[in-house]
Amino acid sequence: MDVRRADTGATSSLGEVVRRIGDDVKTIASDELQLAKIELTRGMKVAAAHAAAILLGGVVALVGIGMLCVTAVVALEAVIPPLWLRMTIMAVLYLVAGGTVAGIFARKLKQDANPIESDAYGEARATVENIKRGLSPGRGHHAD
Repeated sequence: MDVRRADTGATSSLGEVVRRIGDDVKTIASDELQLAKIELTRGMKVAAAHAAAILLGGVVALVGIGMLCVTAVVALEAVIPPLWLRMTIMAVLYLVAGGTVAGIFARKLKQDANPIESDAYGEARATVENIKRGLSPGRGHHAD
């Protein structure tokens, strides 16, 4: 009879330990997902701030470019007499320069706003995968 009580107590304790481990795994997974959410939100805020700075810088640069263009058109009068030709040449040069700068910063903004490349996202995915592997019937004891 004492043996049964010891076995029942051990089984009860083992069951309790397994339940607590399951609860702890759920808590860890939940915390990882919450951390990923916080980091993604922070990343989006940083990307929005960068976009606003780019826009403000673009407006200020546009004023400077306009003044520079007028100066260049006036300075080229001795070399290229027709005003329309000077204006066209300067417009093409500034369109190419502006398109290049916009393309570079658009790629940078796309990288900043990509949540899939976040460390927290990767950690959360790895945790979920490890939990799934650990809870599957044919589980292997394998850590990444």
